[in-house]
Amino acid sequence: MSPRRPFLRLFLIFLLTTPLILNGCSYIPWIGDDEEDLAFEEDFPFEEGRGGKRSDDDFFGENSGGFEDIDQQNDGDVLQGDVVALQTQQEVLVAKVRELEEGLGTLEPKVDATQERLEGSLSAISGTSEFLEPEVEELKLQIARLKDDIAHLQSRERDNKVHRARAPSTPPEYNQALAAYRSGKYDESILMFQDLATGNPPISLKDNIEFWIGSNYVKLGLYDDAIKQFQTVINSYPSGNKAHDSRYMLGISYYRSGESSRAVEILEAALRHNPPAEVRGKITKQLNEIQ
Repeated sequence: MSPRRPFLRLFLIFLLTTPLILNGCSYIPWIGDDEEDLAFEEDFPFEEGRGGKRSDDDFFGENSGGFEDIDQQNDGDVLQGDVVALQTQQEVLVAKVRELEEGLGTLEPKVDATQERLEGSLSAISGTSEFLEPEVEELKLQIARLKDDIAHLQSRERDNKVHRARAPSTPPEYNQALAAYRSGKYDESILMFQDLATGNPPISLKDNIEFWIGSNYVKLGLYDDAIKQFQTVINSYPSGNKAHDSRYMLGISYYRSGESSRAVEILEAALRHNPPAEVRGKITKQLNEIQ
């Protein structure tokens, strides 16, 4: 086939189609006049003309609302409902705040009054405590002294229990001799005490035995024998429980034997040995009688 034939064929087709194309352009609405535009719109009713109605397909067009308008309307309804709910909640909260403010206004005077009463009570307590502080301190001192006294007495009681546990029992002969003295049987009492003294009596009773022998001599008027007996007790048992009584009885013996000056010397010396209150009272009374 010759290469010119396709070219000639295309040229012929161009010549045949050109008049048709040029004649058809008169029907295009944007090239012709207004009347021709109206005729075109009648020929093509599916397109929207000027002032015409929109077809069903226009619902999905660029300028149409479509589903977007429905969604926007639904969103608006939801937002409006939320706003109403928030306004309602706000009103409830405002009412509660007002109620709390009223309650606080009622409580404030009560709180102030309670605070004033507490401050007054604290002031009164503070003043009372300052006033009572010296008395409290004095009571503390007294309690401390009482505790010391109690501890001292408890210690003495323990010592006495130990002493009583260790001390031998008093022989019945001692009690019998003492009973004879108190019943006025002085000679019998002297013999009983002398027998007890030679029979190895308890050490704690030796000074007592000698003392009661001397006391029997005084009752019998044997003052010289009594002076010797009491002097023996003072010299042999100076720390015994009958030393102070023996000094007193020694003064009595000198006084009754007619030696008043010697009796005063003995009695005054007995006071300087710091005797117990009972013995001191008897010595003082005897000195007053002699002087």
